[in-house]
Amino acid sequence: QPEARPVFDLDSISLLKMVCIMQNNGQFLSGRKLDVPPSFFLGAADNPFVPPFDYRPLRLAKKIDAGAEFIQTQFCFDVPRLREYLRAVRDLGLHERAYYLVGVGPLRSAKAAEWMRARVPGVTIPRAEGVEVPHGPPVRITAHPGDDLAATLRGLPAGSHLHLEPGLYAGPLVIDRPLSVTGAGATLTGPGRGTVVLVLADDVTVSGLEIRGGGRDAHDGDAGVLVAADRAHLSHLDIADVYIGIDLRQADDAVVEHSTVRGPLTGPMGARGDGIRLWESNRNTLRHNAVDRVRDVVVWYSAHNLFYDNRIEEGRYGIHFMHADDNLVVGNELLDNVVGVFAMYSTGLKMVDNVLARANGAAGMGFGCKESDGLLVRDNRVVANTTGLYLDGCPHRLDGAATVNDNLIAYNHAGLRFHQVNAGVRVFQNELYENGTPVVVDGGGNADNASFSGNRWSEYEGYDLDGNGVGDLPYAPALASRGLVQRRPVATFFAGTPAAMLLAFLGYAFPMLAPRPLLHDGSPRMGRT
Repeated sequence: QPEARPVFDLDSISLLKMVCIMQNNGQFLSGRKLDVPPSFFLGAADNPFVPPFDYRPLRLAKKIDAGAEFIQTQFCFDVPRLREYLRAVRDLGLHERAYYLVGVGPLRSAKAAEWMRARVPGVTIPRAEGVEVPHGPPVRITAHPGDDLAATLRGLPAGSHLHLEPGLYAGPLVIDRPLSVTGAGATLTGPGRGTVVLVLADDVTVSGLEIRGGGRDAHDGDAGVLVAADRAHLSHLDIADVYIGIDLRQADDAVVEHSTVRGPLTGPMGARGDGIRLWESNRNTLRHNAVDRVRDVVVWYSAHNLFYDNRIEEGRYGIHFMHADDNLVVGNELLDNVVGVFAMYSTGLKMVDNVLARANGAAGMGFGCKESDGLLVRDNRVVANTTGLYLDGCPHRLDGAATVNDNLIAYNHAGLRFHQVNAGVRVFQNELYENGTPVVVDGGGNADNASFSGNRWSEYEGYDLDGNGVGDLPYAPALASRGLVQRRPVATFFAGTPAAMLLAFLGYAFPMLAPRPLLHDGSPRMGRT
């Protein structure tokens, strides 16, 4: 159901608390008594090897406070990082409050190590040594349809160039040394399982190929191109008939450009794979790409990445940031997705000069942000969405900031929606034009904690006697009907009806009946948008 909205009633900490209440108090969260309380030895998972590293012990403390009695970590191949983590655990006194199981296990081969490094989130393994690369100067080789590409690659020195003539080639292709693979009219087809192109070496270029026939295994993360190395250059690729289009897994300083990733024409959106995925991948540039009909473009635990001039259409999340800091999204078009861009638990995201349009349905949202800091939303066009901009607990820190300025926010059912209004929100110099409701605060509250100034509101009914372009009266909407709609969203059905107009008139005629103003913009701009 693509319009279903995630609720996330219980995270791991809430689940631990709930089970403790069941076990210790003999009741459900609702208060209903249990005839026989359960008896558990409660455990929780933790991953010391995933950033943000300083946050991991603090999060662990919350799990122990919630009732965890033992902790199981992800596989450990990074002993220095584990030492730092356990030092912080001891400093917090957590080593005396729970048992610890550090994940360890043997590896069958270097190939298995590379597979885990590329495909298992949160596992850090030094790259396997032992690949035999012929010595000698780089060479240029031309391959023809039907050639054994794997055998050809084995004979190439580092830095070589393999060019594929037009035609059909059998994959998968594993690139384990620095080289370039190019083609024009060449199609690389996998066997219908696994990843089609696997990049395991730094400084690899893959360009000009059509990539088809990948597996559909969500657990293994089958992909058209999976990069588990640094400084890859992927360009002019046409990727379809795969589960994940492009997967950057612990891959830094890559460039992905002028490429197309297409999902299936039919089938449930939630069952599709991601178009582009970044996991623990930093300083990458993704530009001039087209992605459509995929599930999401996801950026998890990845920092300092640039998304520039991409077109992402008809997906679930156009781009979804999670624990991803200091990313820049500039000049992109995100159209007809369920959600254009959403950021969670991230710092320093900058959204500049993007088009976020036609995110419709019950969960439709141009841009949304939850519990994040250092947010900048500037010079965007946010048009014809169910909700234009959505802020939930942003900024998250007391000294944090969320800045929304110089945007066109127009023709949305709700222009700007707050779930929780925190101090540090600045909304200024925006054009809010013909939105069904310009600003909504969930639960019927007001936006006093946010700062509004210099915005142009199409609903503003003030005047400008001195002609300075700024209204002489503040914009401070306090319609009784609007308060009713925010408390009871179903009342939106009556918007524009005589009953709603009468309610508004009573608020004007009898100020004592008017609700508290929703917001206060002391310098609203005049003129037409």
